[in-house]
Amino acid sequence: MENLLEKVKNDLKIKGVKLTLQRQKILDVIIKNQHKHLTTEEIYMIIKKEYPEIGLATVYRTMQLLEQNSIVCRFDFDEDGIRYEFMEPGNEHQHPHFICKECGKVYPIEEVMLDLVKSKIEKKYGLKITNYSLKFYGVCANCNKELSEK
Repeated sequence: MENLLEKVKNDLKIKGVKLTLQRQKILDVIIKNQHKHLTTEEIYMIIKKEYPEIGLATVYRTMQLLEQNSIVCRFDFDEDGIRYEFMEPGNEHQHPHFICKECGKVYPIEEVMLDLVKSKIEKKYGLKITNYSLKFYGVCANCNKELSEK
């Protein structure tokens, strides 16, 4: 993880982004929770425990900056709000998500067929897709099992 943090810091430095202490703390939280989809408020609450001086506005501005520099990807999960996902440098691969309507858990969907569809769309229409958002809603396996047992 330390290596990953250094890689991200270096990428930001190359792009001319100054890494303040607050931004460093925010990056630490994002990388430590890289497999979660956190809201800005959740990131703020985690940092505030260790660094109470940080303001919510700082976290919002930093998340926008990180999104602009392809460090995080922003997703709108409707009722669940805006959430962010870490994008490993050099692997800005987008993927759809499945959202369980029962428990609210978000599952990343890694499906090769979707990459093929993206490539086909780009080729057919002469486009370069840089971002997309695809969400599936339903009931996850755990909730489905619980519901069927009732």
